[in-house]
Amino acid sequence: MKKKVWYLLYLLLDIGIVLFAFAVVAWFRNGTRRVLVDYAKPVLGLSLAWVGAGLIGGKFSIKNKPRLRALWASIIKCDAIAIAVVFGAMFFFHRFEYSRYVTFGTIGLTIFIEMIVFALLYYSFQFHKDNPSFAKTTFITRSKKLEEEGSAYELSKFEPSDKVPDSPVKIVKHYCLEDKVQHDSMKQLLRDKYLHNDDEIFEFVNKYLDLECFCRDKSMVINSHALFNIENIDEGSQLLFINLHKANNFRRINKYIIQVNDNLAQGGVFVGCVETKAQRRKRFIKSYTAIFGNILYFIDFILRRVFPKIALLKGLYFFITKGKNRAFSETEILGRLYFCGFELLAKREIHGVNYFIAIKAKEPSRDENPSYGPIIQLKRKGKNGKLLYVNKFRTMHPYSEYLQDYVYKTCSLQEGGKFKNDFRVTRWGKVFRKLWIDELPQFINFFKGELNLVGVRALSEHYFSLYPEEVRELRVKVKPGLLPPFYADMPKTFEEIVASEKKYLLQKIERPVWTDFKYFWLVLWNILVKKARSN
Repeated sequence: MKKKVWYLLYLLLDIGIVLFAFAVVAWFRNGTRRVLVDYAKPVLGLSLAWVGAGLIGGKFSIKNKPRLRALWASIIKCDAIAIAVVFGAMFFFHRFEYSRYVTFGTIGLTIFIEMIVFALLYYSFQFHKDNPSFAKTTFITRSKKLEEEGSAYELSKFEPSDKVPDSPVKIVKHYCLEDKVQHDSMKQLLRDKYLHNDDEIFEFVNKYLDLECFCRDKSMVINSHALFNIENIDEGSQLLFINLHKANNFRRINKYIIQVNDNLAQGGVFVGCVETKAQRRKRFIKSYTAIFGNILYFIDFILRRVFPKIALLKGLYFFITKGKNRAFSETEILGRLYFCGFELLAKREIHGVNYFIAIKAKEPSRDENPSYGPIIQLKRKGKNGKLLYVNKFRTMHPYSEYLQDYVYKTCSLQEGGKFKNDFRVTRWGKVFRKLWIDELPQFINFFKGELNLVGVRALSEHYFSLYPEEVRELRVKVKPGLLPPFYADMPKTFEEIVASEKKYLLQKIERPVWTDFKYFWLVLWNILVKKARSN
C-alpha cells in the first residue's frame, strides 16, 4: 500500500513538472493566454505519455537505482519513448501546426527539471538509507527531552546553582600510573611531540588536566575526521582522547562523539575543537574585507547551515561536501556534547577556533528527534488530565534542550523565572519572542479545540505535579489557553503565580464568559502597553 502511494506521488510530481515547463515556455511566448488554450489538450496528452512511459520503463523506482547514472539513464530512456509516442501521434493525426518553440521548449525544459528533481530525491533517499537516525529529524520536533522541560516562567520554583567561575572548576586526575613516572605520562608526550609547536593549546589542556596522571597506553591523540580510526578501540578502555581536527569536518558528528563516549571510561576526558559560526564570520571578514566577507559568509551560511536542514537538499549537500566544513553555532556544539553524554569542563578560543575539554558523565541520549526542525511540540496536560502537544516555533539553537543543567550553572534567573542572557536563544528567536511570533503555531491547538483563547498555560506533567493539590484539581476542570492570566497580574515568584492562577480559575468556573472577557483585555493591555513578552 505504501509503495502504491509513493508511485501516485511520483506520477503527480511528473505531471506537475510537465505542466510547469509548459507554463514557463508559454510565459515567454507572445499571446500567452492563447497558447495556454490552444495547447491544453496536447499538453494533457504529453503528460499522459510521459507518466505512462515512466511506469513502463521503471523511471519511478528511484529508491532501487544503484547509482545516479542509472537513474538518469532510465529517465532518458523513458522520456525518449514518450517523445516517440507523441511525435508518432502527431504524424498519424497530421497535427503539424503546433509551434516547434512550444513543443521542443516544453519537452527540453521538462527533461532538465525532471533530472534535477529526481536527482535530489535520489540523494535524499540515499541519505536516509545511510543515516537513518539523523534522517529522522523532521519539520516538527517532538523530542523526549523537550517533553521534560517546562516554559521559562515555570522555572521560578527553582534557584540555579552558583555560576561557573573563570578559574578551573577542578583539576581532572586519573591515577593510572603506579608511581607517576613522568616519562610514561601524557604530559611529556604532548609537550614534546603533539603540541610542541603550540604552547597555547598545551597550556589550556594542562591547566585543567593533571596530565602526569594520564598514562600513554590509555590515551589517544589524533588529527583526523575519519570515524574508522576510533571504531576498533575496546569499550571503556581510554581515559583521555584528544582530536586536534576541527569537528566541523565530522560527517556524522553525533555518531563520532558517541563512539568517543563508548571508548572512554566513566570520567574520561575528550578534548576537541570546532569553528563556530561567529568565528567563521570573523575569518571571512579578515580575509576578504567587511563588505565582501559578509557577502561570502551569507552565501556560506545558506549552503552549509540552511541546506543541511532542508529535506530535499540534505542528501545532495552531504554527497557533494561529504559532511565537511559544516557551520555550527557554539550552542549547538555544546548541546551535541551533552546529548552524547559529556559535560563541559572548560572552553577557550585559540587561533580563531574553540577548544573544549569535556568529561564523560553518562551514557548518550537515545532521543531520536532532537530539536532541529522549525516547530517544536511540547507535551502538556490539558483539560481532564488529557495529554496534548502544544506547538511553538523553535527560538533556540538546535540541541539547546540538553543544556538545561549547564545553563543553571552559568546563568541566573530573573523575575518571572526566565534566564538572564540565555545564550541558547537565537537572534531571530529573540525577535520572535518579543513579537509573540513563536506562539502562533498554538493556534493549531486552538482550532483543534485543545486550547481556549484565554486560560492558564498548559504545563508539563512534572511542573504540574509541583502545584498544590487544590490548584491541580481546579486546573484540570478547564481548558488551558493561549493567553494566560499570568500576563494580567504579572507575578514574580512561583507562589504568586499559583495565587494568580487560583484566583483566575475560581472566577472562571463561576463566571466563564465574563472572566475570559475581562482577562483578555487585561492581558492585551499588558502585552501592547506594558510590553509583557512571551516566555
